[in-house]
Amino acid sequence: MTPADIRIVLVRPKEDRNIGSVCRAMKTMGFAALRIVGRQTIDRREAAATAVHAVDVLDGAVRCRSLAQAVEDSVLVAGVSRRRGKWRKYFALTPEQLAERVAAVESGTCTLVFGNEASGLNIKELSHCHLAVRIPSSPLFPSLNLSHAVQIVTYQLFRRLNEMQETDTFHPISGDGLDALVSLMIASLSNIGFFTQGDPQEMAVFLRDVLARATLEQREAERLARIFRKISGLIAGSGIEP
Repeated sequence: MTPADIRIVLVRPKEDRNIGSVCRAMKTMGFAALRIVGRQTIDRREAAATAVHAVDVLDGAVRCRSLAQAVEDSVLVAGVSRRRGKWRKYFALTPEQLAERVAAVESGTCTLVFGNEASGLNIKELSHCHLAVRIPSSPLFPSLNLSHAVQIVTYQLFRRLNEMQETDTFHPISGDGLDALVSLMIASLSNIGFFTQGDPQEMAVFLRDVLARATLEQREAERLARIFRKISGLIAGSGIEP
């Protein structure tokens, strides 16, 4: 994993100067890949005023129609959010823990998603993320400026990536592989009558969060799939097709 493999995504950023400040924060930590969702036009003069010597990051930013498009080729997607709720993530990493997780990825793109300055990431946007990241802050005034949040997270990544050793790496399953595993697990549980009173969709959110944090290798995912197929076959008398 290198800084070139890290992507920053801004979702519905409100202020042009904040976008410029994000570019500066990124470049000071060695990151340059920026995607912006939900802004058709940006006042370059305003953004460049705060980007200072990071206008190359600003000019190289890719505009995306949707968050799904911005993260579609990522092996790990982390959404930075301080909010909690039933349909949100059950658990959030600190920036330091995120840096450890990212450093363990050997290949592929890791994407960090930051929400709107006023409202952050909504439930639908956070659902595109494998895991959540929460920056500890004072309960008296917990809200961070967008560029400050980017600076804190990218600083921790910069430190950890510079300390990386060859032995730290492994191959994670893809996002599509994770979705397929969760779907199989839900199908197996349904097949044995597990959801007589429960909600399959809520269980799918829970399982996806847990497995995404685990950053499974392909062999681990395949073993879990075999286990759930066997459970389904033994209890319900019919297994789930591979």
